[in-house]
This record gives sequence, C-alpha cells and structure tokens, in this order.
Amino acid sequence: MNSISELFIKYHLLQHPFYLAWNEGKLTREQLALYACEYGSFISLISQGWEQIGQQDIAKEEIAHYALWKNFAGSVGGDRIGDNLPAVKQLVRETKLHYSTYASALGALFAFEAQQPATATSKLNGLRTHYSQWNADETYFKVHENDLTEPAMLEEKIKMLNASDYAIAESACAATCKSLWDALSGVMDAKLN
Repeated sequence: MNSISELFIKYHLLQHPFYLAWNEGKLTREQLALYACEYGSFISLISQGWEQIGQQDIAKEEIAHYALWKNFAGSVGGDRIGDNLPAVKQLVRETKLHYSTYASALGALFAFEAQQPATATSKLNGLRTHYSQWNADETYFKVHENDLTEPAMLEEKIKMLNASDYAIAESACAATCKSLWDALSGVMDAKLN
C-alpha cells in the first residue's frame, strides 16, 4: 500500500447503493429515519476516538456534532438512536475496540473522517434536491461538507507512526471501511413496517 488513502477504493461510501439511492431520491422517509437512528449509534462514538489520540478540543466538538446528528434524526422521524441491526452492532463493537489504542484509533477515525466531507456534501445535495419537503435538519452535513483539516491531521499522524503501529492503523482503517459499508447495507436491507 503506497498510502492509507488507497484503502477507500473497495469500500468508498459514495459508491454504496444506499448513498446512490439517497442521491437519486429513491429513499423513503422511513429508510432515512432508520439510517439516522442506526448510524447515530456510530456517530455517538467519534468523540471517544479523538480523546484516545489526545485531541480533547476536537472530542468536545464531536460531542456537539452528535447533538446535531440527533437533530437530523428527529427531523426525519427518527425517534431513538440505537444499534438494533446486526451490521450496525458490529460497526459499534469494532469501533469501540479500535478506539482502545492510539494507532488503531487513528486508522478507524481516518476511515470515517477522510470520507466525511464528500459524503456530507453528497447527502446535503440529496436532501435539498429530493427531500426538501421533509424539512430535514441539514446542520450536521453543512458543518462537515468542507471539513478537510481533520482528515489531513489524521493522515499526518498516521505517517509519523513506526512500521508496526502503521500496520495497526492500516488494519483498523481497512476494517472500519468495510464495517461502515456493511452497516449501510444492513440499513438498506432492513425490513420496515
């Protein structure tokens, strides 16, 4: 691997069928609400990763960002954040495990943060183009659409790791990319009432 960024090729979230459906206006309000509630259980953990790598200011911001996510969930009909789907439970379990060490926290955070500006922009455009009648709270996505500083910082920290820790970060990044993808698949495949 020349760069840890190459790990996104196989599981690039913008290529996931759920996000493609989002941007084609094919999701129901129930699907969006389920996504917001399930994925929120992952979003609630991000501050812990930043704490693990010693970035307390960013960790505090992420706690505030989770509140923005809950506002989004409520605005699309999501009533309670929780990991009820097996693939989301797996994402949450793996994330907690990865956030237990410095190197693996760097990799797991990078898997999400490096993709977030593009996915936030895409989701924001989709909300405005196809779902404006639902009056979804867009604030979370507005905050993250141009946030390139955090991914750059994480990548620099990963580059500074010794070979052994780099391998740990790389493994955590790859595993998180797959788990994020699988969680979206779990949401997309969920049977709704």
